[in-house]
Amino acid sequence: MPRAASTDSAAPSATGYAWYVALLMATAHLLSFVDRFVMSLVMEPLKADLGVSDTQLGLLQGTGFVILYTVAAVPLGRMADSLNRRNLIIAGMVLWSIATMLCGLANSFGSLFLARIGVGFGEAALVPAAMSILAAYFPRRQLGRAVSWFTTGASLGKSAALIGGGAILAAVTLAGGMALPGVGMLEPWQATFVMMGLPGLALAALLLTVREPPRAPGIAQPSIARAFAYVREHRAVFATHVAAGSIVVLLIQSIAAWAPSFYVRFLHLTPSQAGYAVGTVTLIAAPLGHLSGGALTDWFQARGARSPAAPVIALGLLAAIPGAIVFATARSLPLSLAAYGAMTFCLTLASPATLAGVQMLTPDRLRGVVTSMFLATTTLTGIGFGPPLIGLLSDHVFGGPLGLGHSLLLAVPLFALAGAALALMSRKYFPATAAAAR
Repeated sequence: MPRAASTDSAAPSATGYAWYVALLMATAHLLSFVDRFVMSLVMEPLKADLGVSDTQLGLLQGTGFVILYTVAAVPLGRMADSLNRRNLIIAGMVLWSIATMLCGLANSFGSLFLARIGVGFGEAALVPAAMSILAAYFPRRQLGRAVSWFTTGASLGKSAALIGGGAILAAVTLAGGMALPGVGMLEPWQATFVMMGLPGLALAALLLTVREPPRAPGIAQPSIARAFAYVREHRAVFATHVAAGSIVVLLIQSIAAWAPSFYVRFLHLTPSQAGYAVGTVTLIAAPLGHLSGGALTDWFQARGARSPAAPVIALGLLAAIPGAIVFATARSLPLSLAAYGAMTFCLTLASPATLAGVQMLTPDRLRGVVTSMFLATTTLTGIGFGPPLIGLLSDHVFGGPLGLGHSLLLAVPLFALAGAALALMSRKYFPATAAAAR
């Protein structure tokens, strides 16, 4: 049987079954990012077919996804603290998979926007429940690596969206479209959405093999009010840590959302070629970054750092700046892709530390709500604000054929510097709150 969450350094190591659960959670995260990021692959043909602007594309990438994601995150986090977490994940996965397929049936900006809202609502159930499950199966000294598996799934999902989606897009384009019984002919970008939504339905059935772990003793009746009170009591560390995490998410999501279009517009790749190129680099660089970040977080934890998370976040953000500059200015495809890979490695190095830090700062029975509060904030700012900001800068500030590149060149260094400063500020408050969470 799985055991309740342990914070004792002498606690037994995680079992093989615990790592199996971590693998399934990572796969669920992978598919959630496939369905979230397939939009970035099809933006150029979608733009031509529906006649939408860069600002509207940014809304589809960001705001459309986050509307219900942020609204539903805290109530779903409360459910993760009191109901069966596995079943909550399964229900959310079925919903977001169907909503992704409905994106492929959209024929206007409005209908596509509504379908993206459905994707966001379904995906809001995953991370709070999955983080609570992982924290119950793994001792604190191994939590960074377990979380890094989970966050690696996100990057593999982006790669799968670009590489797998690119293969589907190219094949359906070559075939001249795809006939869907009862619907008719679908454009290649529409068929890509439909096909990419199917695997989630299969994984939902496999998740039935996950055993719900027991809860740790403590708060008998967790509540949203109690979680808010805890965060308010420890507001200094949560404010700085969450703000730094929001910037990590903003940079990762904004770059991932616009990189394929950047290569289509400035280095004249086709959408499929851009998807393969960005997806392949991401497939190599991002998992290395996530796994290195998780191991580095555990390394700092084992050595009694004031905050195991803060130095990893700051290092990743600062190290990403040179790669971002070369990525946005190079006119050689190999050089730009190499810089994109270096930047991706550095940003994903910071990612597992943000989520692992929240688990270290939060008591077991409040993890679902507090994690959902973290996700609502980071998603609203990172996804809801990031991609639309790049689109607005491209449309209305810089303009012209180089507007997108200039937008990325401005945003990445400024936000990275701010995020690193916030992460280092959180070190002052981290030890007391982590001790209170035990």
